[in-house]
Amino acid sequence: MGRPGSLKNIETQGAVTLITAVLAITIFTQILKFGGVAPDLLYSAFREDASAFANPGRGWYRVESTGGVNADSFAEYKNENVTLVFLESDLGAFLTGPFSADKFDEIWRAFDLARKAGLSVIFRAAYDFEGKACPEPADVRVILGHINQLKPVFFEYEDILFSIQAGFLGPWGEWHNSRYGDPIEPDYQRLVANALLAASPDSVTVAVRRPVYVRTITGNRTLTAAEAFSGVKLARVAYHNDAILSDETDMDTYSDPGWSRDDEMKWTNNHAAYTPLVAETNMPSRYNDPGNAVKILDKMHLQALNAEYHPVVIQKWKHSTYGGMSTYDYIGGRLGYRFALRLVGFSKAPRQGGSLRLRLELRNTGFGNLMKQKRFEIVLKNGYRTYRASINDDPRRWYKNTNIVRDFSFSLPSDMPAGEWDVYLGLAGAFDSQRDNPAYAVRFANAGVWNEQLGLNLIGAVNVAETAGADGAGNVKEFRQINGDM
Repeated sequence: MGRPGSLKNIETQGAVTLITAVLAITIFTQILKFGGVAPDLLYSAFREDASAFANPGRGWYRVESTGGVNADSFAEYKNENVTLVFLESDLGAFLTGPFSADKFDEIWRAFDLARKAGLSVIFRAAYDFEGKACPEPADVRVILGHINQLKPVFFEYEDILFSIQAGFLGPWGEWHNSRYGDPIEPDYQRLVANALLAASPDSVTVAVRRPVYVRTITGNRTLTAAEAFSGVKLARVAYHNDAILSDETDMDTYSDPGWSRDDEMKWTNNHAAYTPLVAETNMPSRYNDPGNAVKILDKMHLQALNAEYHPVVIQKWKHSTYGGMSTYDYIGGRLGYRFALRLVGFSKAPRQGGSLRLRLELRNTGFGNLMKQKRFEIVLKNGYRTYRASINDDPRRWYKNTNIVRDFSFSLPSDMPAGEWDVYLGLAGAFDSQRDNPAYAVRFANAGVWNEQLGLNLIGAVNVAETAGADGAGNVKEFRQINGDM
């Protein structure tokens, strides 16, 4: 079963060959941590690939105006490992009534181009993107009407909508210097946020500018793991930090009286484990020096960061090193989730009509956790023949800094041809529109496993033996999961 990505196959009852004693000790130590030796399994160990690479719904993002997007707008994104586009839409021409059909078409087209480019979208609408004070409509009902007009866009493009930023109030939609308060008055915070929640699918979060706004809108309580991704309001309201790593308060991002920076960091450490924190830097400071930046961004579970702003900070990271690479690449490679396989065990002698056992150990080494649901599956390929089986597990629960150990079994069809089958793991987009699009599939952080054309990760191979079928094995019709630990 020697395949790309493995160091060496190890039979649990046999001698280790062709590897050094040190490597053997290392791998057997992993097996012991894995839950002990299972005599019916053949193991392969994997090393993490430290390089930066693209994965959907995480990492660096770039900003585009819905009015300026065209077919060439996203041409360089892939070369820059960018999978997120921040679409901002200026509604400043519509202060007294609904926005026009042309404006609606502009926004719809921008989302459509992003989908065709294999990108996910962070969206914000506002009435000024230059810094004008109190730029929004005087009648809040106009704002609520604009939100309602956007509802068809949010539902049509649910598959690529990473997060909506609340916007609408204040310059740049950043909820300050607004006719509705500075900071925004609580009633208007709730009014706009609730309207956006009602106008968007349960799978989509609405992000406000400060943690205190989240608490005002949802009630001052803590989001639990059980509530995460459930669609309840507390799990759907995130915050975005447009001055991250700036100073002690991140330019008043932490503005709740009686809450220290440490208090806000503890709150963020919990809330952003289950909701997407998107940010941009705003000025150079000691907080964004490489060592400080990595430590803080990790603590905050940061998902995505503006690749263009602040330019001085970006250049600081590009011209410094951390972890043996540029700080920029190190941070970019760890924003959001990063799943690295450690150990894989397969049944030694699977047969037609029998079962295939799969044991996995992996670790999420990113700053954050996976925010969007994925279709987890095992795929067997032999030439043009393919078998797929869904796996009952939720990778959004593969929390960072935790050894993820899973044990699954699958039935093998009785008419499955005997011979060697490549084994892949897939984490495809959960929507039917994304199933066969590798742009929305997750790549594991291991060298030699990723197949870009298939959007799958090669983890090894198994030899399926023939069986006479006299014991009833001929009745097995499907390749499917028959049990598994979660």
